[in-house]
Amino acid sequence: MTVEDRRGDDGRAMKSTKSMKPMESYKHEALRRRLQADIARMRPDEALPTERQLAERYDVSRATARRALQALREDGLIRSVRGVGTFVSHPQITKTSTLTSFSEDLRSRGYRPSSELLAAELVEADLHHSTALGVDPGTTLHRIERLRLGDDFPICLETVYLSAERFPNLDESLLKGSLSEALQITQGVRVVRATQQIRAVNVTGRQARLLGVGEGSAALLVRRTAYDETGHVVEYGESLCRGDLYEFSLVVTK
Repeated sequence: MTVEDRRGDDGRAMKSTKSMKPMESYKHEALRRRLQADIARMRPDEALPTERQLAERYDVSRATARRALQALREDGLIRSVRGVGTFVSHPQITKTSTLTSFSEDLRSRGYRPSSELLAAELVEADLHHSTALGVDPGTTLHRIERLRLGDDFPICLETVYLSAERFPNLDESLLKGSLSEALQITQGVRVVRATQQIRAVNVTGRQARLLGVGEGSAALLVRRTAYDETGHVVEYGESLCRGDLYEFSLVVTK
């Protein structure tokens, strides 16, 4: 550490405060990297030591430990619950403009995808769903509600509508995985295009309980209409995705 050629009123040399900043920055970055390596070996939802414990363990100030934790939070590697503690985050799922299924998205992030079937029933199409599917109001539809899971952890609440006339027999056993993959294998129908509208929302009571988050937590509501090779609508769905686990990355051109 250097001493600038600066003197106080009493004539004594004063240490430069500027010269201390690089060392503080180095300590915070070094601690962040060590913690990042530790987190890579930990399981999602596993608790991290407290700020004070980290400071004692790595012989740094609490301010340095706080900065390192904040950097890890900004990177999405950890999450903090006020009054409870800091925990390892689940890997975030990035949805791009490429047409992929929920199952494909999860596999790409190392998750094991599965589904919990909440409802499979026949309903009459109202104006909204008949318009989305291109059928007459009152047409019989399959309504399929599922909780989509990654490693048995709730990620997305999904409701899908399909024409019962076009798909008269849907085996419930096919609804545990990717619906689009099941339709291609059993019905010979392949989804090749989809339109999506994405909106930020806050989850309500039942939605929060199913997704395992607090009521009012942020989520992304994704409305999707999928089309086959002939341009006909295959399905219309609404997916409520956890805001702390899902993000959308889109490329726009002029």
